[in-house]
Amino acid sequence: MITNNNGRRFIDFIAIREAEMDQFYPIAGSFAVIKCQQKFLLCYNNWRKQWEIPAGSRENDETPMECAIRELFEETGQVVTDMKFMGLLKTEGMDNNLKYNPVYYGEIDKLMPFLENDETTKITLWDGYQDIGCMDEVDRRVFEYI
Repeated sequence: MITNNNGRRFIDFIAIREAEMDQFYPIAGSFAVIKCQQKFLLCYNNWRKQWEIPAGSRENDETPMECAIRELFEETGQVVTDMKFMGLLKTEGMDNNLKYNPVYYGEIDKLMPFLENDETTKITLWDGYQDIGCMDEVDRRVFEYI
């Protein structure tokens, strides 16, 4: 499988309780890892030309979980409001800056309809093994901890 790191390198996955998150800085955007029919939901990022876990930056005063829920919906059309906090993804940028992304996990029975948008052109359910083309290497590492 081809991977792309988009300038960020996986450092660690920190398994903590959600209440302990404020010990880390900076807390960046949230990830929404969703399982459906024993497969992981991925979206194809048209800007980066790769498969990714639905994720993105927080807006205004939203909580990390609210961010995960919103990004999941915006990028895939899926609505999951009951997600479990799994931990923090620690990455490092090319300029050596660290950031911590909250990772949430949820399950759904079936996919809701998907509407293509500027950022996301398709979604898929991935079994963790099938070669689906280019995938973000940091995202791929997240699956090792979920």
